[in-house]
Amino acid sequence: MAQYTLTNTEYLVVVVTGCDSGFGAEIVNDLYQLGGYTIYATCLTYTIYATCLTSMAVDNYQSKESTRLRAIQVDVTKQDDVNRLRAQIEVECPQGVYCVFNNAGINAGGNFDLTTEDAFERVMDVNYMGIIRITKGLLPSLRAYAKSRHTLPSGQKLPRARLISVTSVAGRINAPGLGPYSASKHAAESILDTLRVELSPWEIDVSMIEPFFAKTPIMTNSFTTFEQNWKRADDHVHAMYGQQYVEEARKRNKLLYEKAMPPQWVVQEAVNAIHKKNGAQTSRILVGFWYVRFLVWFLER
Repeated sequence: MAQYTLTNTEYLVVVVTGCDSGFGAEIVNDLYQLGGYTIYATCLTYTIYATCLTSMAVDNYQSKESTRLRAIQVDVTKQDDVNRLRAQIEVECPQGVYCVFNNAGINAGGNFDLTTEDAFERVMDVNYMGIIRITKGLLPSLRAYAKSRHTLPSGQKLPRARLISVTSVAGRINAPGLGPYSASKHAAESILDTLRVELSPWEIDVSMIEPFFAKTPIMTNSFTTFEQNWKRADDHVHAMYGQQYVEEARKRNKLLYEKAMPPQWVVQEAVNAIHKKNGAQTSRILVGFWYVRFLVWFLER
């Protein structure tokens, strides 16, 4: 785990979405473990709201739930769930929320011909509109924190509020088979770039974490989705692409997974962005191998 620099965390509330598995689960675990990792008890006072899609994931968190870790079942595509989250946080955290971390995301594997319109809508609903719903719902709490951090009776200087979202390298460059995912991540990066400017008067920092392929459930689930899409495709699509396409796609997916980076790389950058004094003042945090960084630089020249 990296070295962190914040010590006065007594008033800091963090909301993380998409904590059923993958990055979200590991980020929450690392934040929770900070209290035991250092000798400074101040980290024990972090309050972490972990939002999960399934009740099973909520139950898993409840085994270690305390006054500083609460698990809530939230589907970011359902406005009622977001409203319920907002209402609970406004009651329990009148001082506001220090950090909203948008992590919930899905993928739909396969070329354009294999992807249904419903799949396009679903990916956009989670990866783009999910960020919109959560951010709109919790923005009043971010502003409340941004205001209250200057009026603490102890005179402590607290860090600026921050809105952090996991987007993707696919939000900067495109690749075959990632159409819905790339489109949703491009849209997310666009609105977050806008929010960075619009929220600066309230001293709310906005940043994006852009991972390369990582060994997480979103990657393996996309392989499963590809197989399902191929089975559902009609005879015309099967004839047009052929069995060789499927075999090559399977080999490519296997190679991608073998070459994917460890998820902890992303988790470390995420926790740094939350827990470093100026962690969210970098607008884009690209996480990946050196050649990924070079490719992004080369294509955006």
